Amino acid sequence: MSWQLHSFKVREELYAACAQALERAICLALLERGSAQLALAGGSTPLPIYRLLSEASLDWKLLTIVPTDERWVDSSHPACNLRQLKSCFPQHAQMHWLTLVPESGKQGVHAQFANQTLAVWPNAFDAVLLGMGLDAHTASLFPGAPGIAEALDLHAPLDAHAITPVSLPTEAPYPRISLSAARLLRSRVQILPITGTEKYTVFERASVRDDPALPISRLLHAPGAQLKVYWSP
Repeated sequence: MSWQLHSFKVREELYAACAQALERAICLALLERGSAQLALAGGSTPLPIYRLLSEASLDWKLLTIVPTDERWVDSSHPACNLRQLKSCFPQHAQMHWLTLVPESGKQGVHAQFANQTLAVWPNAFDAVLLGMGLDAHTASLFPGAPGIAEALDLHAPLDAHAITPVSLPTEAPYPRISLSAARLLRSRVQILPITGTEKYTVFERASVRDDPALPISRLLHAPGAQLKVYWSP
């Protein structure tokens, strides 16, 4: 088994445990390498985790964060994941942020900019916090999307891919740039918070075997992967 499941009675305990896991990963990175690099998911579930993390006593200027995926929108757009992440750390202006999308994305959706950005980080992330949807997507690795097979290929050379879901989510109907499965797995700590019984049922299905129709299963079953799964009803 390539994951560890931690269950909590209430979501507040889950949020605190995830924040503490991220803080430990950051502290270890600062001690060993003098800097820390994290990839963080957007969406509603992780936001309380980030707000708790923001209260930690850290040397924030040594921390760099990149989204695990981004919508193809301007940085000021309400749907921008990076904008959402930044809002959780308002008191830490000295942090460093990397974007996966050009400031003006009007020339068409492409992953070239993201791959150039990620090239400055050839080594493993110190921690990755993932999300998971009811369709088992993680980051913007949506099942059935054009190009998803390459993005899920653990030997694919590119760190980021342009992904347009077959059915664009109504709450964010935009093409995406997503880190590949291989890049998400190239991390020292991998955390997956899951809330609610519906998502836990999806996780149970994905935990049985590696199924390309359930993208999160690729990360759960990848050789050497050690995801820490945190679940609360």
